[in-house]
Order: sequence, then C-alpha cells, then structure tokens
Amino acid sequence: MDGTGSPAFKADIIIEGELIKDIGSFQDVKTTRVIDAKGLVVAPGFIDVHTHLDFFFPSPRHPQVLESWARQGVTTIIAGNCGYSAAPINHEKEELISTFWNFALPHDGLNYEWTTMAEFFNYLERNGQAFNVAILTGHNTLRTNVMGWETRFANPDEVSEMQMMLRTSLEAGSIGLSLGLYYCPGIFSHTDELMELASVLTEFGAPLVPHTRGLTVTYDKAIEEVISIAEKNKIPLHISHHAGGSGQVRKRALKKIKEAKERGLRIGHDNMPWAGGCTAVLAHFPPWILEGGIDKLIERLKDPKIRKQAKDEMENFQPQWPTWDNKYWTDKFLGGNTYIGGFSSEKNLKFEYMPIKDIAKYHGKNMYETLFDLVLDEKGKLFTVGYFDHPVAEQLYDELIKDSDCSIETDVIGVDFKNPFPVSYGTFTKVLGEMARDKGLMSQEEAIRKMTSLPAEQMQIKDRGIIKKGYFADITIFNPKTVNALVSFTNHFQNSEGIEYVLINGKIVIEKEKYYPEIFAGKVLRRN
Repeated sequence: MDGTGSPAFKADIIIEGELIKDIGSFQDVKTTRVIDAKGLVVAPGFIDVHTHLDFFFPSPRHPQVLESWARQGVTTIIAGNCGYSAAPINHEKEELISTFWNFALPHDGLNYEWTTMAEFFNYLERNGQAFNVAILTGHNTLRTNVMGWETRFANPDEVSEMQMMLRTSLEAGSIGLSLGLYYCPGIFSHTDELMELASVLTEFGAPLVPHTRGLTVTYDKAIEEVISIAEKNKIPLHISHHAGGSGQVRKRALKKIKEAKERGLRIGHDNMPWAGGCTAVLAHFPPWILEGGIDKLIERLKDPKIRKQAKDEMENFQPQWPTWDNKYWTDKFLGGNTYIGGFSSEKNLKFEYMPIKDIAKYHGKNMYETLFDLVLDEKGKLFTVGYFDHPVAEQLYDELIKDSDCSIETDVIGVDFKNPFPVSYGTFTKVLGEMARDKGLMSQEEAIRKMTSLPAEQMQIKDRGIIKKGYFADITIFNPKTVNALVSFTNHFQNSEGIEYVLINGKIVIEKEKYYPEIFAGKVLRRN
C-alpha cells in the first residue's frame, strides 16, 4: 500500500542508505539485509500531523518516553500546534510559556538553550532525534514574546515584531503558523492581527493551522474567521481537531467550509479516533483573571471577592463571541467528567487523574473552589483530560475520520505525566484495525493515505508519505489481520499489536518486539 490510496500490489523494495532505490520484482540482488514481508503490508511511515512534542524533543529521554509512537508505526511528528511552539523564545517570557504549557515539558524541565527557530533546529540536530520532526511556529509564543499576557490588541509595532519573528522562523525551516485562539494570549488577539501575521505566510505559500476561537456554540463563527484569514492571504488552511459544534452550529460551519472549497480555498483538517481531549487547566478560567500571567492569577485567587466573581462566571456563563474584549470566552468544558493531571506537590499526588467532582467531594467543597485551591497549590501547572465514552460521541468521531480531507493526529499532552488518555498508545493502529478492518468505515488503503501522503501534502513535507523511488525510506510494515490498539479508556498504557517493522530514513527502529531507542534515525525536516 503505497500511501496514495491506490489498491495494494505485490512488489519488492530496494533501500539504499536513506532512500528507496527501486520498486519492482528482483532476483539475486546483493544486499546486507532482507526483510521477509510475506503476508504483511508495507506502507509509508505514519505521520502524526498534530502534537505538542516540540517541547519534548530536546530531552535526551525522548526516544524512551515516545516509544509508543514508534510502536504505532509513526516515523514523522509534526509539532508546534495550537499556537505554542518551543521557538522562537524571549527568555524574559519563557516562564509564562513553561507554566501554561507545562504538560508538554519533560519532568526535569526545559533549559531553552536557544532563542531563534534556527538555533532550536540546530540544537535538536546536535542532540539527535528518534523521529523525523517538523515544527510550526506558534502565534501564542510570538505574542507572549512581544507582549506577555496583556489583554489588549497588539499595536502596529508589536504586530511588525511578530511578523519579523515569524518570517525569520519560516526562513529557518518552520513549516507554517499555528493559532491557539482558545488559549491565552491568543484569545485576546483581534482578527486584524491574525490577518497581518498570515500575510507573511503568503510569501512562502505556507499553511495556517488554527485551533479555532471556539469549539462549541460559536464554532460556525470561529470557522468563518479562519476561512476569511486564509482566503484574504491566499494560503492553505488546515483546521486542528475539527470536531467542534453540534446541531445547526456544526451544519453552518460545514456549509462555510464547503463553500470556501468551492471558491478554491485549500482546506484540510485532522482528528483523533478517540472521543475526548486534553488541555491546560488555565484554559478553563475567564480570560480577565489571566492578565499579567501566573503570579497575577495566584494573587487574584487569594482574594475572596475575585474568587467569588470567577466562580460565579465559571458556573453560570454562556459562551460568547468575540473573545477579545476581555469579558467573554467561547467554550465551557469543565464538568464532572473532567480529570486533573500534572500534580507535583506530595499532598495532591493521590488526586492524579481523579475526576474534579471526586476531588471536590473529598474536600467537601464546590468543584470550582476546589479547582482554585489546586491551582494555587500547583502554581497553575496542571492539565485536564476529558473522556466521552458514549456511543453517540464514538459515532461522531467515526464520521469525522471518514472525511476525505481528514488526517490523523494524537494531539497528546502530559506524556511525562503518564497521561492515561489512549491516543499516545493506540491512534494509528485503532484507525487501521477497528475503524478500517473491523467496522469497514474505509479501506486500509484509504486509512493509510490519511496518515501518510495526505498529512505530507497538508504540511508540505517533501519526498515522504509515499512509497516511491527516490523518496526517503520511512516505512511501516504491519500485519493487516492483527494490527490493533490494545489501549482503551479503562485499559491504560498498552502498546499496539501488529506493527512488525518500522524504518526511519532506512534504519530499522522497530523489529518485531524489539525497539532500538539508541538509533536516533530521525531528521529535522526544514521547509523546502
């Protein structure tokens, strides 16, 4: 299965060094190694199109911690999504980014031994990479570098400074711009600011990759906003975790996407095969309480009057549009099925991945008061996990994955906190096994296209994603009858089965049950 979606065919593949030298039927070829793939499927290595692992790639432990990606057949990882990227970095503001995005960092922290995107890429290369990595530049990182967490519009000089950093990052090889308009400080940015930043993408033909401003009752407006930005600047649009809205709101959003495609706009999107998600705990707070950063938040949460105001708003607010006037925000996800992770203080470790409602019951307090106390204890360094283990939710995600423009993501956080959300152990294998083979939602050829050539096209990754002469030898070999995700919402940390071999740039990193973390076969994939 060559990754294009075309029917499977039998062939031999000759690999020389990093590249696919030839494809056909060969006899008596002199070689140092033969892999007998009889009865197996040979496919391009899988591309995880949406992660936050750029904050983890600098860690020397990343090959061990990210083993479950290799065991799913992943060879290339896209990172820097949802508006936050590990570069470029203003060292005076790095604590703001590290606290809000703490779930993406290694337990032992991040030293930020770089400033620019070019320096970040050089750092990754010097230290070696277990996977191919490609990095988006995050708008929230740019805005934090320039303005901190000020709850106002950027002035022309500040926009120009962000444009300069973005242009420099793209020149260094970043593959596009990600937005995180649900998160601080992107939530405070006006559409005009985003228009100006996206104009830099036009110079490179690079994609805009937004986590939209709303995922619930304002989703249609959020989709309209990002379409307008992409259309005006004539750039590709790739919508992150396109699972927002319901009922008429979602119908209006899908109609806007369909109409934009008919006008010629290139639009793709991604999703995971699991109903749920993870995010920063601070994303559940009213925007105004985050102004000035974590220290200011902690100060405010110690004030009884401000606590009461925040509690009342979080309990009673209805999503509003727009978000940039500092009074409204668009989504309300905190609820009884919200689990809390990332604890570091000894007294709270027993609450790791416990539902907030149960932690509140333990303390004999309201859910929101409990959350405020936990944020004070942990200085904001927490994240939340939400599961929707329900047939209706599963049916929605099945439909999302089937869409021809949908590529596959893990969107995982908390990898160094033993996050039980199943994506990091069973995303690609669930699509191949349960969704394609068992449910028949698509052919395995189509499933493979969604995790190889489609994301390569969407993220403009050259010479990968297809088994083709002259392309890099990123290859995943699996058993089509047994490939499966063993992990679930209740059965955690189970590696997938059926992945027999994984090659990255011609080097074997998975061989049956063996994993070779010391290989460092990956490359930093710079734009063009």
